[in-house]
Amino acid sequence: MTISAYKKAAPAVKVLRNSKMWNDIECIEAEFIHGKTLFRCPEFVPAGVEDNDFCVPKDCCPETLPQPKFSSPFSSFSPGVLEELEDCIRRANELLLALAVSEDEKGVDAEGDLEAGEPNARALQQSLRSLRDQFVTVHYVCSGKKQEVCGYFLDAGIDFIIIEKADTCNIAFIPTRKILSIHDLDRGENITEEQELICINPCLRRDLTFHFGEIVTKSPYLLNLFFGIKLKMLLESYIGYYCYIQTETDNHEIDGTLEKIDDRDMLIQKYDEKHWIDFEDICLIELEK
Repeated sequence: MTISAYKKAAPAVKVLRNSKMWNDIECIEAEFIHGKTLFRCPEFVPAGVEDNDFCVPKDCCPETLPQPKFSSPFSSFSPGVLEELEDCIRRANELLLALAVSEDEKGVDAEGDLEAGEPNARALQQSLRSLRDQFVTVHYVCSGKKQEVCGYFLDAGIDFIIIEKADTCNIAFIPTRKILSIHDLDRGENITEEQELICINPCLRRDLTFHFGEIVTKSPYLLNLFFGIKLKMLLESYIGYYCYIQTETDNHEIDGTLEKIDDRDMLIQKYDEKHWIDFEDICLIELEK
């Protein structure tokens, strides 16, 4: 209803025509006169705006009293649920970063086509190391078949993971490229995020500080912690151990004593028989304790 139409229906409104409140306010005049909508102060008033721009008398709004300010929660989740959700998002982001392939890692095949690069091995290792001390089920592929191993996740290297098998209590090494999935069954119950090397011998701490290179190179564990190591480098520390090996090329498990490690092969011996095994063919290595 316009002001002109409203004058005919309610002449008493002429009394208000001289008020600045009713200057050019056809759109809201009917609402105020009929009382359909109670006036409320605007939720937000930009700086420098005069009262008449809002059709409001100067002293219409109550005086604002000083009030203490409290930070409002930025989430509707409870603190416990929010912490769990943020941890899940953090781990997902770490895994995505680990699996991401940069443009520099991509290559060109013989036909000139762009081929996929390798995942970020170091980032993937650090992501997998968050599973340490968890009971896991690992699915991996060998000879085109899906295999499974259960046990405690001990550690991860650049191109492998270490599992303490639940059935034999032996140590198993599985190349990362063979892994299909890892299911951590009790994650969240016993998981710890303590920083490593916090509780160590003061003498070792001093040696790490002043003789870092000399001390770290003597320990496969420290090498893996600070830089990451590959499977063939770690296996050099287990020469003389009896092992069981699953490969892509053999239908049955090969067993024998680990005798030698080369750049591409490892040698195991059983009685007078010697077997050279290519690292690319290895699906799982199990070492007897």
